[in-house]
Amino acid sequence: MKRETAARMGAGMTVLLFPYAGVYSIVPLIALFFAERKMRVLSASLAFLLLLSFGLRSTELELPLYLVAVSFVAPTFGALAAGASGIFRDLGRSLVYLTTTAAVGVLAILWTGPPTIGADPERVIFLATLGGLSGAFLHSASTRGERDFAVPFGSCMVIWLFSFDYPLPDIQYMAGIYIFALALGIGAYRMKAADAEAVLSMVIVCLLVIFFADIFWFLILLSFYLLGSGFTRYKYAKKRQLRIAQSRGGVRGYKNVYSNSLVPLAMAVLYGIYGSDIFVFAFLGSVATATGDTLASEIGETAESKPRMITTLRTVEPGVDGGVTLLGQAASICGSLFTGLLAVAAGMVGAWGVAAALIGGFLGTNFDSLLGATFQARGYLSNNGVNLVATLFGAVVGAAVWMAVG
Repeated sequence: MKRETAARMGAGMTVLLFPYAGVYSIVPLIALFFAERKMRVLSASLAFLLLLSFGLRSTELELPLYLVAVSFVAPTFGALAAGASGIFRDLGRSLVYLTTTAAVGVLAILWTGPPTIGADPERVIFLATLGGLSGAFLHSASTRGERDFAVPFGSCMVIWLFSFDYPLPDIQYMAGIYIFALALGIGAYRMKAADAEAVLSMVIVCLLVIFFADIFWFLILLSFYLLGSGFTRYKYAKKRQLRIAQSRGGVRGYKNVYSNSLVPLAMAVLYGIYGSDIFVFAFLGSVATATGDTLASEIGETAESKPRMITTLRTVEPGVDGGVTLLGQAASICGSLFTGLLAVAAGMVGAWGVAAALIGGFLGTNFDSLLGATFQARGYLSNNGVNLVATLFGAVVGAAVWMAVG
């Protein structure tokens, strides 16, 4: 057994000391820091989280020790089980990492949590699974030099963020959601619509949207993923000839998933907490923006006429940031309208919800083009940054429609 492997396992086993040694559980981590050079970043990161948990006990904020325990599991037992000293080469290793972290994470929570935590198995499974998903994603998305900090710290912050008291569905329903989310992700991976990091990101988004809102919300978001993937391949040969086709054959990465999904996810979580319909309208405006913008780009780029710059109306070459076409505008309207009608079919909204999606999506798409012609062209925002800001704008427009008619 290699020294690093033994040291990584030792760091994970430190969790066993938590109920007895408390803050003094840091001592083995200090020893590992000096004994194994390759473990210094991980040992320091885990020690920091342990100290943070005990330090916050005297404040209004509280980082429960059992959440820290899950963050210990991810970069140790999860990484060792997947044989993942480097990056994941395929989705299979990511799933091994996820499964191991979730299973051992459940045990870690039960071992280090309060005696009453076992009476809430849904929350235990939810937090352990979320820790496994975020850990697997961060391991895959970060570089080797960043990984031993990003995985424990990032996964701990994610599960801490969602550790508040919120009613969760029963275990049987949760199991169905997990299977549904993983099946979708694996299907997208096998169809080469998404890479491993994107699949893990989609699963995280799926679980949170369904838990805090319901499955119909995610199906609307899923429609964006499906339409985006499908129309990326629309006239792909022509786009490739013009050198404006999506790279990697249209395979989506995690940045694309999060830049288009973070705002809808936030709206779903806020709806689950507060229950106001303003978040329904904002959700539809943001998803309609993502859908409308994707269709406007992927279909509009194939137009026979040259696009015009949204700021000057001068003709530009296809693929230039900020260029718009009538075909793209029509595609944006169709995509936004589809989002609204899907919400009506799901029973989420009435006619005003369709209006929120249509107006939010159309204005959000053109705001995206405006940002592309200005901030992105000058290097202030990346394409993913533009998508994030545009979906936020679409959400604001959707919320404004609700306020106007409410």
